[in-house]
Amino acid sequence: MARIHLLVLLLAALVALASASSAPRFCKCTCFKNSTIIPLGPQHQSDQRSLFHDDHHDARRTASTSCADCTKAFCLSQGISFCENADEDDVVTMCFQRDSNKDKIIVWGFIFGTLGLLGWAAFKRVLEWREARNLGRLGASYAAVGGTR
Repeated sequence: MARIHLLVLLLAALVALASASSAPRFCKCTCFKNSTIIPLGPQHQSDQRSLFHDDHHDARRTASTSCADCTKAFCLSQGISFCENADEDDVVTMCFQRDSNKDKIIVWGFIFGTLGLLGWAAFKRVLEWREARNLGRLGASYAAVGGTR
Protein backbone atom coordinates (compact mmCIF):
# COMPACT_ATOMS: atom_id res chain seq x y z
CA MET A 1 0.00 0.00 0.00
CA ALA A 2 2.89 2.34 0.75
CA ARG A 3 4.23 1.80 -2.78
CA ILE A 4 0.96 3.02 -4.29
CA HIS A 5 1.07 6.18 -2.18
CA LEU A 6 4.67 6.78 -3.20
CA LEU A 7 3.80 6.24 -6.86
CA VAL A 8 0.86 8.67 -6.65
CA LEU A 9 3.06 11.24 -4.90
CA LEU A 10 5.77 10.97 -7.57
CA LEU A 11 3.18 11.20 -10.34
CA ALA A 12 1.65 14.31 -8.74
CA ALA A 13 5.10 15.93 -8.42
CA LEU A 14 5.81 15.15 -12.07
CA VAL A 15 2.51 16.69 -13.19
CA ALA A 16 3.13 19.80 -11.06
CA LEU A 17 6.62 20.20 -12.50
CA ALA A 18 5.43 19.72 -16.07
CA SER A 19 2.51 22.12 -15.80
CA ALA A 20 4.51 24.85 -14.07
CA SER A 21 7.11 25.16 -16.79
CA SER A 22 6.75 27.48 -19.73
CA ALA A 23 8.56 27.21 -23.00
CA PRO A 24 11.02 29.96 -23.87
CA ARG A 25 10.14 32.12 -26.86
CA PHE A 26 12.53 33.70 -29.34
CA CYS A 27 12.26 36.27 -32.12
CA LYS A 28 14.41 35.67 -35.19
CA CYS A 29 15.24 38.93 -36.95
CA THR A 30 16.62 38.70 -40.48
CA CYS A 31 17.96 41.87 -42.10
CA PHE A 32 19.13 41.46 -45.67
CA LYS A 33 20.73 37.97 -45.39
CA ASN A 34 21.97 38.16 -41.79
CA SER A 35 19.97 36.84 -38.84
CA THR A 36 20.03 37.05 -35.08
CA ILE A 37 17.89 35.42 -32.42
CA ILE A 38 16.52 37.56 -29.60
CA PRO A 39 15.13 35.85 -26.49
CA LEU A 40 11.70 37.13 -25.48
CA GLY A 41 10.51 37.38 -21.90
CA PRO A 42 12.08 38.35 -18.61
CA GLN A 43 15.81 38.47 -18.31
CA HIS A 44 17.33 35.65 -16.26
CA GLN A 45 19.77 36.52 -13.51
CA SER A 46 23.21 35.15 -14.19
CA ASP A 47 26.37 35.32 -12.13
CA GLN A 48 28.56 34.67 -15.14
CA ARG A 49 29.89 37.73 -16.92
CA SER A 50 31.66 37.69 -20.24
CA LEU A 51 34.07 40.21 -21.69
CA PHE A 52 31.47 41.30 -24.24
CA HIS A 53 28.54 41.54 -21.79
CA ASP A 54 26.48 44.73 -22.04
CA ASP A 55 23.71 44.97 -19.41
CA HIS A 56 21.85 47.82 -21.11
CA HIS A 57 21.88 46.04 -24.48
CA ASP A 58 20.53 42.76 -22.99
CA ALA A 59 17.85 44.52 -20.95
CA ARG A 60 16.54 46.22 -24.09
CA ARG A 61 16.57 42.93 -26.02
CA THR A 62 14.58 40.96 -23.44
CA ALA A 63 11.93 43.56 -22.63
CA SER A 64 9.13 42.02 -24.72
CA THR A 65 7.17 39.04 -23.46
CA SER A 66 5.05 37.61 -26.29
CA CYS A 67 5.23 36.73 -29.96
CA ALA A 68 2.94 39.67 -30.72
CA ASP A 69 5.94 41.92 -30.02
CA CYS A 70 8.14 40.17 -32.60
CA THR A 71 7.61 42.70 -35.39
CA LYS A 72 9.79 44.42 -37.96
CA ALA A 73 9.75 47.59 -35.86
CA PHE A 74 10.85 45.55 -32.82
CA CYS A 75 13.82 44.16 -34.73
CA LEU A 76 14.82 47.58 -36.04
CA SER A 77 14.60 49.08 -32.54
CA GLN A 78 17.02 46.52 -31.09
CA GLY A 79 20.11 48.25 -32.45
CA ILE A 80 21.37 45.19 -34.31
CA SER A 81 24.52 46.18 -36.18
CA PHE A 82 23.63 44.65 -39.54
CA CYS A 83 20.09 46.14 -39.41
CA GLU A 84 21.22 49.78 -39.02
CA ASN A 85 20.59 50.80 -42.65
CA ALA A 86 17.62 48.49 -43.22
CA ASP A 87 14.07 49.56 -44.00
CA GLU A 88 11.02 47.59 -42.87
CA ASP A 89 10.93 45.91 -46.30
CA ASP A 90 14.43 44.50 -45.69
CA VAL A 91 13.44 42.86 -42.40
CA VAL A 92 11.85 39.44 -41.94
CA THR A 93 10.72 38.28 -38.49
CA MET A 94 9.79 34.89 -37.13
CA CYS A 95 8.70 34.02 -33.60
CA PHE A 96 9.32 30.48 -32.36
CA GLN A 97 9.14 28.52 -29.17
CA ARG A 98 11.64 25.98 -27.86
CA ASP A 99 10.65 22.70 -26.25
CA SER A 100 9.20 23.10 -22.80
CA ASN A 101 10.13 21.02 -19.77
CA LYS A 102 6.77 19.30 -20.10
CA ASP A 103 7.69 18.07 -23.59
CA LYS A 104 11.07 16.88 -22.34
CA ILE A 105 9.45 14.98 -19.45
CA ILE A 106 7.02 13.26 -21.82
CA VAL A 107 9.81 12.23 -24.22
CA TRP A 108 12.13 10.98 -21.45
CA GLY A 109 9.23 9.16 -19.79
CA PHE A 110 8.48 7.37 -23.05
CA ILE A 111 12.15 6.47 -23.53
CA PHE A 112 12.54 5.14 -19.96
CA GLY A 113 9.23 3.27 -20.20
CA THR A 114 10.28 1.60 -23.44
CA LEU A 115 13.70 0.70 -22.04
CA GLY A 116 12.06 -0.67 -18.89
CA LEU A 117 9.74 -2.90 -20.92
CA LEU A 118 12.63 -4.11 -23.09
CA GLY A 119 14.69 -4.81 -19.97
CA TRP A 120 11.81 -6.72 -18.39
CA ALA A 121 11.35 -8.82 -21.56
CA ALA A 122 15.09 -9.59 -21.66
CA PHE A 123 15.07 -10.49 -17.94
CA LYS A 124 12.15 -12.88 -18.42
CA ARG A 125 13.88 -14.44 -21.43
CA VAL A 126 17.05 -15.05 -19.40
CA LEU A 127 15.01 -16.61 -16.58
CA GLU A 128 13.24 -18.93 -19.02
CA TRP A 129 16.55 -19.91 -20.58
CA ARG A 130 18.09 -20.66 -17.17
CA GLU A 131 15.05 -22.67 -16.13
CA ALA A 132 15.16 -24.73 -19.33
CA ARG A 133 18.88 -25.32 -18.85
CA ASN A 134 18.35 -26.51 -15.27
CA LEU A 135 15.59 -28.90 -16.38
CA GLY A 136 17.94 -30.24 -19.04
CA ARG A 137 20.54 -31.02 -16.37
CA LEU A 138 18.05 -32.88 -14.25
CA GLY A 139 17.06 -35.07 -17.22
CA ALA A 140 20.73 -35.78 -18.05
CA SER A 141 21.51 -37.13 -14.61
CA TYR A 142 19.22 -40.12 -15.01
CA ALA A 143 20.71 -43.26 -16.48
CA ALA A 144 18.78 -46.15 -17.90
CA VAL A 145 18.67 -49.12 -15.53
CA GLY A 146 17.92 -52.50 -16.77
CA GLY A 147 19.31 -55.60 -18.26
CA THR A 148 19.73 -56.87 -21.71
CA ARG A 149 17.09 -59.11 -23.25
